Amino acid sequence: MVMRLMMIRHPLSDANAQGIVYHNQQGGIDPRGYEQIEKLLHRLNGENFDRIYSSDAYRCRILAERIAEQRGVKVIYHPLFVEINNGDWHGKTKEEIEKRLQADPLNTRPPNGESLRDLADRAEEARKFILAEGGERNVLISHARFMKMFLGIQIGLNPIQALNHIKFSNCAISEIRISDGECMIEYLNNRDYLQK
Repeated sequence: MVMRLMMIRHPLSDANAQGIVYHNQQGGIDPRGYEQIEKLLHRLNGENFDRIYSSDAYRCRILAERIAEQRGVKVIYHPLFVEINNGDWHGKTKEEIEKRLQADPLNTRPPNGESLRDLADRAEEARKFILAEGGERNVLISHARFMKMFLGIQIGLNPIQALNHIKFSNCAISEIRISDGECMIEYLNNRDYLQK
C-alpha cells in the first residue's frame, strides 16, 4: 500500500526567533507563528486526512490540535516524533552546538542527549510505525532535524547529507508518497501560502 504523508514543521517558536536550540521543552509561539498557523489552516481547507501524527511539544501540539479540530481526526502523539534530544546543550545557540559537533557531527552525543545517528535510528522506527498504522493520507507534525532524518533515510541520504541538504521551514508543507521500501517526493518545503 502507498501512503500519502504530508509533513509540516511546527510554527515559529520564541526560541526559533532567538536562534536558540531546545529539545522537547514547551516554550512559546512567536506572534508570527500564530499568523503562520492561520495561513496554514486556510491552505489546508478541503484537505482530508486519516490520521495526524505529532510530537507532543507545545509548538507541534498547538498546530496538530487545530488541524484535528477542523477535521474530526485523532492526533497520535508519540515520543518517536520529538526533536533531537540536546540533553545538557539545551538552550545553547545553533553556533555553540555546531562548534561542539565539529569533530564528529554524526556520533557526538551531548551529555544526557542524542547523537545525530541516534536521531536517524529513531526516524527509521517512526517510518515503520507510521506505515504499520496505515491510512491513505496522513499528516506528520514535527521538528526540522527529525523530519530531515525521516525524509533523508527514505531517499537514500546519510544523516549528514540529510541535515545539510533538506530544509523544512516553520509551517511549510511537504508531501511524500511512501510504502515499504519506496519514497516519492511530491513537493518539498512549500510556503507560498505563508507569503500572502
